[in-house]
Amino acid sequence: MVLVGLRRFIERQLNNYNRNRKRSFFEYVILATMGLFLGAIIKYPNRAFLTRARPDLKDKAVKGYPLLGNMPQLLKNSNDSLGHLNGAFKHFGDFFSLTIPLFGRVILVNTPEHFEHVLKTNFNNYIKGSIFRDQLKDILGKGIFVSDQDDWRFHRKTASNIFTTKLYRQLVTGAFQDTGLDLCSVLDRHRLLQRPVDLQEQFLKLTLDAFGKLTFGLEFNALTCEGPNEFGDAFDYLTANVDTRTSNPFWFLTDRIIPGKSRKLQEAIGVLDKFGYMAVEKRRAETEEDKASRPRDLLDHFINHVADDGTTLTDVELRDVFVNFMIAGRDTTAQGLSWQFYLLMTHPRVMKNLVREIDTVLQGSNAYTYETMMHELPYLKAVFHETLRLYPPVPKNVKMAVEDDVLPGGIRVYRGDVIGISSYCLGRNKSVWGEDAEQFVPERWLVDYGSLPSAAPGMKANASPFGKFKAESPYKFTSFNAGPRLCLGQTFATLEALVTSCMLLQKYEFKLVPGQAPATPKPSVTIPMTNPLLTIVTARE
Repeated sequence: MVLVGLRRFIERQLNNYNRNRKRSFFEYVILATMGLFLGAIIKYPNRAFLTRARPDLKDKAVKGYPLLGNMPQLLKNSNDSLGHLNGAFKHFGDFFSLTIPLFGRVILVNTPEHFEHVLKTNFNNYIKGSIFRDQLKDILGKGIFVSDQDDWRFHRKTASNIFTTKLYRQLVTGAFQDTGLDLCSVLDRHRLLQRPVDLQEQFLKLTLDAFGKLTFGLEFNALTCEGPNEFGDAFDYLTANVDTRTSNPFWFLTDRIIPGKSRKLQEAIGVLDKFGYMAVEKRRAETEEDKASRPRDLLDHFINHVADDGTTLTDVELRDVFVNFMIAGRDTTAQGLSWQFYLLMTHPRVMKNLVREIDTVLQGSNAYTYETMMHELPYLKAVFHETLRLYPPVPKNVKMAVEDDVLPGGIRVYRGDVIGISSYCLGRNKSVWGEDAEQFVPERWLVDYGSLPSAAPGMKANASPFGKFKAESPYKFTSFNAGPRLCLGQTFATLEALVTSCMLLQKYEFKLVPGQAPATPKPSVTIPMTNPLLTIVTARE
């Protein structure tokens, strides 16, 4: 009883004190802040701060946390963002919506009709936008991947001058085989030493050598040097770190707060800068005789460009050109080849068919031509395209709406909304690709498969026994993008992959090292494998 009485006495004294005491300015600020915070929670109970309520989306608007929206879910699943995104489409259907602080509302769509509308029909209304540009500008600068409108048109028009059929014919008979032979030397060395080889690492070195030399005149010599590659390692570190920015709107703070991260990022960017400026300096120092002794390449077209006002590109702008095109030329083919050989090794039936076609068409010869690669190896093209359907080089992308719009199906889009598209998820959409959408079935790309007799009238003796390759709509198969932004290097990447595949499968057999975990995508702007692709390589009998 004494304690109860004492407590009541203290409460009365405090109440009297509070009634008689004047509150400080600091206390009023705290109370006001608490009031505003509670009011904001009431207004934004399940979506990000400052985002518009969308009752019209009904159950397609994924409920999130007060003020934070869906950011916590994205961060939680950042180690498997593609798997989580694909699972969300399975649950919600062909579109759903998220809200993220600072990013606003994101509407994710997953049908060819949606892709065509955004990438072609209303192309001018959907741009990369400031969010995407801010996430990448410290790495890609003002290059083609992050530019819009006139800047993008300039980069695309200038670069298109190099990608010609004449160039492709020269590459098939020359440069692609040269780098392929370098790779064969590496595989022979591992084979003779009876040690596994990381195919993913070697494919990345191969495409770095080829694209660096052919488009910027740089000799990386990645294949011929054992051990880590400075440029490639820096590139991989940056593309992996940039991916985390897509789910973390406060990346510009966390990059500085996490111990050592800012320093590592700057060091990696410094490596890209070094090689970019090296290419530019080397080119500017060339004599007329030097220029006449080599073919005109991508860097030539940009370094010699003169604007209407008489100005030329600065070294910084040329560095941005270098970095942007290297990410396209290196990663697209290398990662495509890595996933292709993984799928072949895990699908012996497909591997057997492919080797049969290569042996039948090429008959042991390495006299590759542009026409042979593009038109006489339908099963090989089907294998490569089926690989890219499941593992597209750039698995996800975003666009920002410039003005209000309505997507197919009546989905309302407001100015500033972000549209999310994923080639990875579209390739797994069963309503688009059938019930076997998640399976590796190259035959889906072939017509007349199995119906042509081995000696049909007018048929070449060494013709492929697997019918003809049938291309799909670029809005169904979006691995090379679509519409005006269709990848300029699509044919370049495809030919490099086909030539390399032929050279390797004519000489070697490939088997996965037993016991390694199944290959999974590593979080990145592109789609590398999380772990090395350890492979046992043996000579074909």
